[in-house]
Amino acid sequence: METITKTTEELNTFLGLTAERIVAEGTAAERATLEILADAARPMAAGAAAALEDWDGSEIARLRAFGIVHGVLISELGAPAQAGLLARFRPSAAMVLAA
Repeated sequence: METITKTTEELNTFLGLTAERIVAEGTAAERATLEILADAARPMAAGAAAALEDWDGSEIARLRAFGIVHGVLISELGAPAQAGLLARFRPSAAMVLAA
């Protein structure tokens, strides 16, 4: 059984909050976030990544793709890559760590 890391929990929380914002405002309101998530998931789920950032596609297709990408990023992305992904959403924190 795989141990869930603090990084995985943090990413899962971030994705859950993103999902809540999407429910309230739609996927277009989270466009920049979804494009970053699609980029991270592309090597493992190319179709879902493409659907997630297909802004000419339907909202329901993006919602379904978000669910798939969420699962892939939690279950298949390693902890170091998850930490790197989270850092993309917190550039100021990454800069502090680099200093």
